[in-house]
Amino acid sequence: MVRVSLKKFGKIFSLRSLMFFWYQHYKSMFFAGFLIVLGFGGYFWYDTLYRHGWSAEEKKTFIEKTFKETVFQEKEFHLLVKSLEERKERLDQLPTLSRDIFTGRPF
Repeated sequence: MVRVSLKKFGKIFSLRSLMFFWYQHYKSMFFAGFLIVLGFGGYFWYDTLYRHGWSAEEKKTFIEKTFKETVFQEKEFHLLVKSLEERKERLDQLPTLSRDIFTGRPF
C-alpha cells in the first residue's frame, strides 16, 4: 500500500496548480465538452428518429387510449346552427334610421 503524505498530496493537487492548468487548457476543455454534448445530442436524436419500435400490444394500448370516439350530440348541434342562422339574419338586416342624427328631426 502506498501512503502519500498530506504535504505531497497538497503539492500535486494544489489550488494554484489547478488554476494554472485551467488557464492553460480552458478553451480545449470547453471545446471537448461541446463535442461531448453534441455527440450525445446526435445519438439521442438518431435514436428517437430511427430506432423507434413499438410492439403490437403497445400500439393497441396507445390507439385505445388516444383515439376515443366522441358522442355526437345532434340535438345541441341543431340548436347551435339555428341560433347562428338567426344571428346572421339579424346582422344582414340593414338598420333603418327614423330620425336624422344631426338635426334630431324625423325623416
